[in-house]
Amino acid sequence: MKKQLIASSIFRFLERGIVVVTSLLLTPFLIGELGEHDYGLWILIISVLGWFNVINLGFPSAVQRHITLALEHADHQKVNVVFSTSLLLFGVLGIFAAAGLLVLASFPSIFGINTLDQSTLALALTIFCLKVLWDFLMNAIHGFFAGLLRYDIDANISSFNAIAKALMVYMLVTDLNIMGAIIATLVADFIANILKVIYAKRIYPQLSFSYKNAQWHEVKALFAFSKHVIAAGIAKSINTKADPILVTKLFDLSSVALYSIAVRLTSHVQAFVSSVTGIFSPVFTKMAAKNIDMEEMFNRTVSINFFVAATLFLPLLIFGGLFIRLWVGDGFIDAIVLLGFLAFSFICLSISEAVKNILFAQAKHQLITIINLIGAIFNIALSVILAQKWGLLGVAAGTAIGFFISDIIFNLILLKRYNNYQLWPVIKTFITAVIIIYVVGLSGQYLVTQYLSVSWLALIIAGAISLPFIVILNWLLLLDSEMKQKTYQLLANKLKRKNKQ
Repeated sequence: MKKQLIASSIFRFLERGIVVVTSLLLTPFLIGELGEHDYGLWILIISVLGWFNVINLGFPSAVQRHITLALEHADHQKVNVVFSTSLLLFGVLGIFAAAGLLVLASFPSIFGINTLDQSTLALALTIFCLKVLWDFLMNAIHGFFAGLLRYDIDANISSFNAIAKALMVYMLVTDLNIMGAIIATLVADFIANILKVIYAKRIYPQLSFSYKNAQWHEVKALFAFSKHVIAAGIAKSINTKADPILVTKLFDLSSVALYSIAVRLTSHVQAFVSSVTGIFSPVFTKMAAKNIDMEEMFNRTVSINFFVAATLFLPLLIFGGLFIRLWVGDGFIDAIVLLGFLAFSFICLSISEAVKNILFAQAKHQLITIINLIGAIFNIALSVILAQKWGLLGVAAGTAIGFFISDIIFNLILLKRYNNYQLWPVIKTFITAVIIIYVVGLSGQYLVTQYLSVSWLALIIAGAISLPFIVILNWLLLLDSEMKQKTYQLLANKLKRKNKQ
């Protein structure tokens, strides 16, 4: 299992690197070809599309858990029952989601954009109904890969998807504008989905779909688990997808483009973090199935989460302003002010993701839905209120406060309710991580602004020099002592073997 986890982390990290590189290369190209206004419209289209994932009703988490448990007991028949049932279930839900998106496409005026933009938005959402249906059906396959801890396969196919999509966007957008990006997205996703089905069958030959295996009692069992995840999914969509729509209503599409630059950078960094930290969910499920105490694993996971988050977000805060100037130009330099708030929002996930892993594994996730919804409400309300006074900065600040309330305060309260774990080690790690990130990050940002020349060479050299110091600092202050000791022993053993040779 350790080998699978390591391989999964490596390939997920590489996948995220490919996605980030293609995205960073495409963004200035899209802004140049589409203009800030149409680029903001494209961001709005993608954000609206993401809202319809809520209609999965939390079933992906339930399917992943049921498949993991069936695989743990080597019950091939049960795996096929879950797979067949979930495939039909996601097909039905996908049809409802596509129908909902089609209805929304009929009323584009609710987004407060001009008539020409409304026509483009309506056409894009109508075409993307097909993508929504595909994405729902693929949830059954994703749960299967997670249950086998084969994130590496999923990551490799996603890497191919990102490269193929980027190449097609580059070839089509100049002539077809936003429609070129739509066609590229659909074609790349279709090919990637076919590959995922082929590889799922290859690594697990027993996998098969049958109408006879689709059972109503399995639907009820899935719903018994997933019904408490529905509101969590809604809250997640609000927290991650609401800001572009909110900015569109409060400001304009050009402001969406500016805000999206900060969101894009922080989201990419968080995706890198998740590529390492997001592999632990099946591990907790396996431990729960064997009734193993998970407190030590929980503390270790939080420690790893903060180490990875601090190591990756620090360079963003230090060099983010210089990177934005070189990447998309001085016209987007105001996005640097937003990075600090949005980075804090994602740092809060280091605790909440670990808590959710524990509670979902124990099937004690019922109240997660409530606290996530409360956090989402705070997010929207504070963003609207603060935006009236501070503009885009107020939207980012409202998001940060909403994440802190739901992902730190409420999640720790919930963890204590169901598990008598000691909270101080987790709180101490959080405080340490925040101090490191913002004291070192803002100090470094000032030095870069004052003394570093505006060039890619200077950025690369400064980043390469500072990264080892950042890693060592976070290693010493954030990782738990047992992990550091094991690492020291591993390095010592390798040195001994090398000396003998």
